[in-house]
Amino acid sequence: MKTILVLFDGLGDRVYPELGNKTPLEAAHTPHLDTLCKKAETGIMTPYRQGVPLGTETAHFLLYGYDLSDFPGRGAIEALGEGVTLQEDEVYLRCCFATVEENQGFYLVDRYTPELTPEEIKRLTENIPKEIEGVKIGWKHSFDMHGIITLKGEHISSAISDSDPHYAGEHVICVEPFETEDTRAIFTARVVNRFLVETYNALHEHPVNKGRVKQGKLPANFIITKWAGRKKALPPFHEKHGISSLVLGASDLLRGVAMFLGMNFEKCPDFGQGIKKALKADCDFVQVHTKEPDEAAHTKNPVYKKEVMEKLDNELAPLLDINEEETLLVITADHSTPSCGTLVHSGEPVPIMFVGKGVRVDGVQTFGERSCTKGSIRMEGRDLMPMVLNFTDRALLYGLRTGSRRTSYVPGKTNILKP
Repeated sequence: MKTILVLFDGLGDRVYPELGNKTPLEAAHTPHLDTLCKKAETGIMTPYRQGVPLGTETAHFLLYGYDLSDFPGRGAIEALGEGVTLQEDEVYLRCCFATVEENQGFYLVDRYTPELTPEEIKRLTENIPKEIEGVKIGWKHSFDMHGIITLKGEHISSAISDSDPHYAGEHVICVEPFETEDTRAIFTARVVNRFLVETYNALHEHPVNKGRVKQGKLPANFIITKWAGRKKALPPFHEKHGISSLVLGASDLLRGVAMFLGMNFEKCPDFGQGIKKALKADCDFVQVHTKEPDEAAHTKNPVYKKEVMEKLDNELAPLLDINEEETLLVITADHSTPSCGTLVHSGEPVPIMFVGKGVRVDGVQTFGERSCTKGSIRMEGRDLMPMVLNFTDRALLYGLRTGSRRTSYVPGKTNILKP
């Protein structure tokens, strides 16, 4: 039995007066979602813990059945998704060009220096430090003002904090060992701090920035860092769950998560095409992912997010004729993204529904954050894969030892005792 997971990134939200005190999903006209909901078992999913906001990468790590204690750091995930081959002796950080002024430290005028051209970036990065205290430092441009920094050397660690405060109007943060007193983390933090200061010294009087200032533009005189990560060995998805997988989406970050866990990924920017491909895919587990609700919420316009959900609902029509004997359909989100306030993401639970053979249809009529609280399911993100294995009759009775290690699925093959 095949599973199709339709995941609306950042779907969950709060209520707004301009929407009649409804969430964007509740206010949206979504006839296809509601039709599917009428024949589904529904409920509420807490991605991690109540009130704790998650990013796409950590939320998916849990949804795919892995523990956050095994998460390698988002820097490694982003590097992998952008074509970097991870090495054992390297640490990866997401970074971006920023504009600072010296004011009791480095005050961030703008976390993301605007209007930087690729040629300007090329010339600026020629002047940043390439080695500090024996640690080689590499740079890879990603998009706009963003990039990946690679630290290569002995005695380095990814257990370091961010220099990016993540909010506007703040100072660059001193990098520190993160939740450890390990000498490698202390060393790595010192190297990164030196890199930040030396980069500023190299860039604040750079000809490129002098030219930008003359043109009335902000200088790109700093590089801020975050999300240090490194390569880590984990059991791949097919080995952990006993099923093949395919992820359809547009996000390089999601590509990185999929690649890190040994899942197949196909670039698919068009959500409607993703739905059609998922129906045709010869695969046990197919996810169709769209970032559009999350991106709409980041505009802080709840009416716009409502309109985006109405557009996406139109693309779900092919799912109405799904063969429930052969396919389990799951529709949910990875986290909530509020269309108001200063939070990037928020910690509210998200609605979820399961449509398929034998599910306990619970009578919920509309797919929304509050309507689905009347459904029968209360679950966390880490429960998704056990639920999928259970609904598709692949779940192994807990406690059985069918091989050399514990599995959650009925094994297809075992080592047979021979006479």
